[in-house]
Amino acid sequence: MSSQRGAGRNRSFEAARRGSQAPRAGQGASTPKRLGAQAQPARGARPATGAARRYERGRGRGRGSRPAWLGWGAVGVVLVVLVVLLVVKLSGGSSSSSSSSDAAGRHPAPAPASLVSALTTIPASTFNAVGTAAEASPFTVTKGQPPLTLDGKPQFVYDGGEFCPYCAMMRWSMIAALGRFGTFHGLKITSSASTDGDIPTFSFLGSSYTSPYVSFTPYESEDRLQQPLQIPPAYVQKLEAKYDGTGTTPAKPFNTGPSSGIPFLDIGNKYVESGDPGPMAVIFEAYGYLNNGGPGRPEIAAALRSPSSSLGKSIDARVFIVQANYIAAAICSLDGGKPGSVCASPGVVAAAKVLAKTRPVG
Repeated sequence: MSSQRGAGRNRSFEAARRGSQAPRAGQGASTPKRLGAQAQPARGARPATGAARRYERGRGRGRGSRPAWLGWGAVGVVLVVLVVLLVVKLSGGSSSSSSSSDAAGRHPAPAPASLVSALTTIPASTFNAVGTAAEASPFTVTKGQPPLTLDGKPQFVYDGGEFCPYCAMMRWSMIAALGRFGTFHGLKITSSASTDGDIPTFSFLGSSYTSPYVSFTPYESEDRLQQPLQIPPAYVQKLEAKYDGTGTTPAKPFNTGPSSGIPFLDIGNKYVESGDPGPMAVIFEAYGYLNNGGPGRPEIAAALRSPSSSLGKSIDARVFIVQANYIAAAICSLDGGKPGSVCASPGVVAAAKVLAKTRPVG
């Protein structure tokens, strides 16, 4: 398994990152490039049968021969149908448009409280036992950059897309790490695109996060069908252009890969990361542990809580814990080492030592 930053970096991120922006030079506007090297069949896809039931209409019954009660009955049926449609609309019932929107991830379902709790309360002993597992840091460490803060706290900016398989995996680590510093509200559940692994994950769309230590501002730029979903504010787009790049032009020296990509993480302008962390790329492209739904969301959370279990080993859960430790170490280095219960823990300290040895660029 590769441990180098950017190893296995996907080559097609540049065309699919921010659907809200105008197409870049040399990029088609109608068909964004997909992420991932393996095309996964859409789960549950069914061929159209073309079979449509027909209802035979009565013919030959003239107006004069139609019973009077039938005319009033028809009026009554129409009124009942109209009332039902009105009730469905007012109650937020399903419709063809909302169903297609939900399938696209534009209205993801709320994440069960039990699932969020399981992921945000992973025992400290788990983080400590895994440490860095000899995996390299996913971050580029910068120097001489203006601090990125919000509300007097270091700011953590994330930009991704619901369709993106690497974003899908990284969200598990981000939520696990950030759960040690604060509380999420309104997290949703979704999956990466059916053609990009159909990996079960979360969506930050419509969510919020409170913490006395760090400000977290996430954006989901595209839905599961790679259509524009959220437009990151101008300053976030500038951060991405500066530390990530645009299109096929990476932002050297911060992005050492061949192109720009998502997920994009910026913690305080001190730690930046773009594209797929090498180990997660291996999980997706080589092994596909979580593809097509994986073992299920509760099972994934349970595996992350116990990476040494048979289930944890089967999905290589330690990779997700390693990423969470590095994220926590980055936050701790900027917030004054608080809370001590997190920042002084062996797992985070191990990650912090790696970050401290990383040559900064600027």
